[in-house]
Amino acid sequence: MEEDYQNVFQKACLIQLSTSVWMGSKMLDQTLMTKVSQNSEWLRGRKFLINPELLGPLHTSTHQARNLVQQYSLPFPITSLYLIPKESLSFVDERLNYQKTLFQQKADAFIGTYELAIAEAKRNLGSLFNEADYPVDITSKFKFEWRFLTLDIPGRGSVLSPEVYEREKVKFLDMMEEARSMSAVALREEFAEIVSSLVERLNSSNGQPKTIKSSMFNKLHEFIGELTTKNIFDDEKLMELGNIARDTISGISPYGLSYNQDAKDRIKTAMTTLKESIMESIEDLPRRKIRLALAA
Repeated sequence: MEEDYQNVFQKACLIQLSTSVWMGSKMLDQTLMTKVSQNSEWLRGRKFLINPELLGPLHTSTHQARNLVQQYSLPFPITSLYLIPKESLSFVDERLNYQKTLFQQKADAFIGTYELAIAEAKRNLGSLFNEADYPVDITSKFKFEWRFLTLDIPGRGSVLSPEVYEREKVKFLDMMEEARSMSAVALREEFAEIVSSLVERLNSSNGQPKTIKSSMFNKLHEFIGELTTKNIFDDEKLMELGNIARDTISGISPYGLSYNQDAKDRIKTAMTTLKESIMESIEDLPRRKIRLALAA
């Protein structure tokens, strides 16, 4: 098992994405809140140091970057780390470089209007304005970076004592077992969601058939196609269910189903059975809860 889990890092790599955007607000002393209007758009238990809409584009960039990483990765039991299959590493790195460029452009645009934003805040905050709330070096308040990592247990010949080595080996194996479990749950739940959506589209509503779009089958085809890449822990049950789904929809035309009720009923029955099998496979998985934090 130890060798199997070490081999995982020949199939995938961990990524840690670190982003930060200046908060642009500050908690207010509660005694002050009794003396000022509660209806001010700049005072809501916190005081906005600048118009929050100015920071919106930067938050959008960081959210898009995190969504990108999550889309192409598997969960991992160390907070802030995700496991990305090696086939996706170059693409994710390329897209993150693009997102970083956009982020920097938006940060530069904000920095360019920083003094004007402070002047606006001074007019709106009145006596609550405090120049000391505003960083002199606002550039340092924005960060967008990532790094790729691999993990391993220390070698037997390391500086660790035999007792510490054995303890760290157990920790490593427990962590990787948790990663395997998290990966299985994540992939099977994603699979179940796609199949459930397809089953819903195949069912009639108020006696009226719902439109079956190619995109519903495309999502399923895409998921099945990515299984070989994402199934880095060799989940045999998942592959078995994926093969059933592939065989079921092979050669099926969504357009054709609209005019062939018998074929539609067969696909609906097969997909419903598949959905039940996927849900059962999720319930059968052991749920381990090991959560470790890693400092940035």
